[in-house]
Amino acid sequence: MKNNEQEKITNTAPKGTHMHSHKKLVSIVIPCYNEEKNIPILYEELTKVLSKAPFDYEIIAVDDGSKDGTWTELLKLAEKDRNMKLLQHGRNMGMTQGYQNGFDHAKGDYVLTYSSDIEIDPEEILNVVNKLDEGFDVVNTHRVGRWKTGKATSILRTLPSAFANEMIVKITGVRLKDNGSGLKGFRQFVVKNLRMYGEMHRYFAAYSSLFTNKITEIEVGYKDRIYGTSSYGSITRTFKVFFDLFTLKFLVDMSKKPYTLMPGRLFGSTGVGLFGLGSLMALFLVVEKFVFGENIGDRPLLIFSVMFIILGFQLVMFGFLGELLMRIYFDVGDRKVYTIKQVVNL
Repeated sequence: MKNNEQEKITNTAPKGTHMHSHKKLVSIVIPCYNEEKNIPILYEELTKVLSKAPFDYEIIAVDDGSKDGTWTELLKLAEKDRNMKLLQHGRNMGMTQGYQNGFDHAKGDYVLTYSSDIEIDPEEILNVVNKLDEGFDVVNTHRVGRWKTGKATSILRTLPSAFANEMIVKITGVRLKDNGSGLKGFRQFVVKNLRMYGEMHRYFAAYSSLFTNKITEIEVGYKDRIYGTSSYGSITRTFKVFFDLFTLKFLVDMSKKPYTLMPGRLFGSTGVGLFGLGSLMALFLVVEKFVFGENIGDRPLLIFSVMFIILGFQLVMFGFLGELLMRIYFDVGDRKVYTIKQVVNL
């Protein structure tokens, strides 16, 4: 009888207690850099939507070494709202590192990314969460009207962006129209497997294809920022992204065929090939010299044979070093790509 009474008491717990733990928790990760004036507006617009949402939420704002009053504004909000979780970098580390920091600290069942310049209406967050509820593991957003006609930088930035998107499709097999959108949604298991560096935040959704094939994209409206200019978006950064495509290709191939692109095999096989080719050239010249009495001192083939032998040997050594570095990378432990200066509400 006591057990039954205890069960009744447990089942009739008042609102606001642990009985609400069944609600989904959504973590929203927002890197911020020199966004002092946008922070109050960002908070107001986000909370207006999230306070009415059918899920619990936490906002993880990562101050990426801002030089203005961004951190001060964030602190004001965190003092009055425990849902505001703050992380501060010791210096400007980059947007990818900001996202990675937020991902590492996110506790939500779903983890969303959002831009501090409020380029996408916060209402779209609900649409992303709905798509995740439908069973998708990754939801990307396509900013309709992002590149307006008549802007001088439009062509300069859309062409590289379009080329990069096509390259991503070829590499990952995931066709997304807008890899650079700030609003994305992930199930927790995806972000916990993401380990990104450089400028590779633009490939979050595509790179997720290593962990799931349930990826979709929805269209969202776009609006220009109210204050300031983007500290992360520049034409120079757009071109830097192309270098990260090679890394993405390597990571994708390593994941799908982990033994065909091991450093020892990649460099070793190339090195052995060059060494063998150089040795054959050298053998041919030795035969010509000592059997046929030919002069080989001024033959270009002699230079190539020596060059191939040396280069081949060096590549084999690089392969060995690569194997050692890979084992260090996987074995040494929990190294971070960011430095945390302060933590609030976490």
